[in-house]
Amino acid sequence: MGEDDLSGERDFNQRNIDEFRANGGKVGGQFEGFPLLLLTSTGAKSGQPRVTPTAYFEIDGRIYIVGSAAGRDSDPAWAFNLRAHPEASVEIGTDPPRPVAARELPRAERDAIYPAVVEQAPGFAEYEKRTDRVIPVFELVPA
Repeated sequence: MGEDDLSGERDFNQRNIDEFRANGGKVGGQFEGFPLLLLTSTGAKSGQPRVTPTAYFEIDGRIYIVGSAAGRDSDPAWAFNLRAHPEASVEIGTDPPRPVAARELPRAERDAIYPAVVEQAPGFAEYEKRTDRVIPVFELVPA
């Protein structure tokens, strides 16, 4: 991904972050009607806070986020950030930010939960077909 792509992605994310905060956690466009949270992680290299709008899945009372990157061949930046610094915070709906610890699911657990993700969002099956990498799944555990 080139610098222009990153800059465009940052602008896109910032518009969605602003819309999320202005509309009580609701965002239109491609995220219309989809459960979205704002994840604040610590940059793996920069050490700076990074806010990312991310789809989330509530399964069996637990919250999961999926590093699909829309099927690109590398994990999203937030996945690298959480691996380096698992302490993060999330904003869901109108709730204030709350601390979480991110736990990347081991392969067997990830493989068991992914069908439930696809059931809620069938597009995630397509993302999995587009890449050879294993799409990571993280549980966000209240800290």
